Amino acid sequence: MPLVLDHIQPQSLGGSSDLSNLAASCYRCNQFKGAKTEAVDPLTQQVVSLFHPRQQSWAEHFTWADEGIQISGLTSSGRATVEALRLNNPYIVESRKIWVAENWHPPDL
Repeated sequence: MPLVLDHIQPQSLGGSSDLSNLAASCYRCNQFKGAKTEAVDPLTQQVVSLFHPRQQSWAEHFTWADEGIQISGLTSSGRATVEALRLNNPYIVESRKIWVAENWHPPDL
């Protein structure tokens, strides 16, 4: 799956193309994100900011579940990001199953 450059703060909302506002993203996740910067935490039903990969630690907001096949959010931001970016969509879950079987995944974080 090819990676694309994601504008963390979307250009349509005034985000720049400076390195500090760019992150590598899978194509599908980037499509689901679109211009979102916030989403609803499915646990609290509160609108929260999406995970910011340049300012926040992945391990504080997410964990690997189901032997590395699923991503679980640990915080409101993590849970909202998992849902908004559909980080457990069927396509990526099937890919992760193969990666786990080949011992390529999950990554050491």
